[in-house]
Amino acid sequence: MNKIHLVRTASKNQFSVGSNLAALALVCAALSMATTVPAQSSRSGWGSTPYHDAQGTGVTFRVWAPNATSVYLPGNFNNWSLNTTHLIQETNNGVGDGIWSLDLAGITNGTQYKYYFNGNLWKQDPRARLVNWSGSSGNSIVYDPNAFNWAGDSLTPPALNDLFVYELHIGTFYTNSVSNKFVAATNKLDYLKSLGVNAVEVMPIAEFPVDASWGYNPAQLFAVENIGYGGTDGFKTFVKACHARGLAVLLDVVHNHYGPTDLDMWDFDGWQGVNAIPGGGGIYFYESNTNLQITPWGATRPNFSSQQVCNFIQDNFTMWLSECHVDGFRWDTPNTMMNGNGGIYIPAADSLIYAINTMIHNNYPGKISIAEDVYNYDGFDSAWDTTFPGTVTAQLAYTSDSSRDMPTIANAVQYNVRYGGTAGTGRVAFLESHDVVGNGVRLVTAIDSVTPNSYWARKRSTLGAAVTFTAPGIPMLFQGQEMLENQQFSDTRPVDWSKTNTYSNIVQLYRDLISARRNLKGYTPGLEGDQCGMLQVDNINKLVAFHRWKSAAPNQDAVVIANFANGTLNNYTLNFPSAGNWYVQFNSDSTNYGSDYGNIGSSVVTASGSPATASITIGPYSALILSQVPNISPQLTITQTNGVATISWLNSYSGWVLDSSMTLAANPPAWNQVSASLYQTNATTVYINANPSAGATFYRLRKP
Repeated sequence: MNKIHLVRTASKNQFSVGSNLAALALVCAALSMATTVPAQSSRSGWGSTPYHDAQGTGVTFRVWAPNATSVYLPGNFNNWSLNTTHLIQETNNGVGDGIWSLDLAGITNGTQYKYYFNGNLWKQDPRARLVNWSGSSGNSIVYDPNAFNWAGDSLTPPALNDLFVYELHIGTFYTNSVSNKFVAATNKLDYLKSLGVNAVEVMPIAEFPVDASWGYNPAQLFAVENIGYGGTDGFKTFVKACHARGLAVLLDVVHNHYGPTDLDMWDFDGWQGVNAIPGGGGIYFYESNTNLQITPWGATRPNFSSQQVCNFIQDNFTMWLSECHVDGFRWDTPNTMMNGNGGIYIPAADSLIYAINTMIHNNYPGKISIAEDVYNYDGFDSAWDTTFPGTVTAQLAYTSDSSRDMPTIANAVQYNVRYGGTAGTGRVAFLESHDVVGNGVRLVTAIDSVTPNSYWARKRSTLGAAVTFTAPGIPMLFQGQEMLENQQFSDTRPVDWSKTNTYSNIVQLYRDLISARRNLKGYTPGLEGDQCGMLQVDNINKLVAFHRWKSAAPNQDAVVIANFANGTLNNYTLNFPSAGNWYVQFNSDSTNYGSDYGNIGSSVVTASGSPATASITIGPYSALILSQVPNISPQLTITQTNGVATISWLNSYSGWVLDSSMTLAANPPAWNQVSASLYQTNATTVYINANPSAGATFYRLRKP
């Protein structure tokens, strides 16, 4: 950064009293006004907070610097003067509290500034919401958090049992615009909506060094990556666009360590402390105990024992919620926050995590908080099941069927004691994440490293996806997984969107699988249930079958059958939860998903007896999802005579009731149009437009 100073010599910037008295008078007046600071700020706000009130317009600056002897504010508004504009230390009962503030009139949005401590130390504002570059080489920028147009923004986050997460990296998700990747990413949100997911998990976006990063090295915690991604307004544009499409935004946040490079918070106000590690750390970091300092990513663990640091972290969460409208968080390894080097417990971190989660749930009802590695603890709604991908992928990757262990699969599906139960939403289940595919290989490559689009790779990877997405928990996939991506994740390798065409049938499989998991067509309500039970664990034939249901609706079972062998199972006898017809809602062996697939298995099986059993047929490396809700179209016949509509339907819908006509203002946007004259909400309620040309007269066919 070039810091500009006023230099007055005989040859440059010399004021001529005789020729330019007016200019000199203006300069003197400006200097006088800037240096006349009546008192500390009486307004609220940390960092740089624009104000517009009865007293005028300007910016409140407030910074925590308990070891500073002086705090000046150089900026482009005073030609980066080192001695013109100074902050006042606030007092409590006449005693300074280490907080410095100033109300500066006339300062506008976009003004660049820095702090200058003790006559020798330049620092960026740790709470700046925008910077032009991280570290000592950049400047902080005044940003008005209320200036963005949020008109029309409204989203209620989905219930946890309906949550389906798509993890993405803004830097590589969609990159047709180098200058604003947030805005570029909005071009693919309609695709995500059509895929059926209802939440995106965005890898960390706090300002980081250079232009490309996974984001887990935050340098400015309150600032959004500017040059690389598009800054705070870009992120808000992305959030608003997500909400317009019914997509919640979960933000990945990092508070277990900061930096370690470009970290201007280090030795912030010039104090290094007792320096357990040479170079200190200062007020924001543990600096007197090596075990507390050291993390796997550097000796930069925040000092959770400091109330000011705790306030800093909690205010960061509040900023994302209030100012950026995010719908929740994924915390990067909170376990590392609570446990120092050698496993030393940090109770202050534990208390802070609980306090923040309590604040989130009390002040922002419905918002979601997910941990990476803290299970059923500290108020988190859920936690990543980090053992799931390794366990299940290993079974999928074996070249020999005999090596696959069905009890291992069953255990991964049904429960893990860390999550406090056998089913529910206490865990996030996935086969790919940034860690899995960034530090390892993609799922299809793990299965077939030579030909990752082979029959075996396609079959077993989607079998794994079917089991993962129907197992208890919150399902998640990583960008590109649904289009058979085989390249290792890198922060410089964009998603290859051509693969959505090359492997469009696999994308359709994922779309249908997500639809079943979320019960979007009304055929599989049991998959959103809180209960799970094993029906079969057959280690000889390599088959696992389980059923899902809701405690409140035990008759809405869904049955999942997974064949982990390279062969068709014909007429296999299997227990079912109840007798009657069971309709196949999803078959991963469908030729819709691959021209070389077999479409093996019937569309309906009938269970009988007590206990109920049925004979099923399932293709190699395939998954079936069944329920007792018919999935066929009503195949209604509508005739009109003299304006009177006569509606009839197949016997399979016998017992259904046709309600009298009604007038609807518009076709509900959630309905799936089956034909020009039929709209349905789910399998138990069908709305019929008996006069498509008029588009106003509807009847309701419903299951009593």
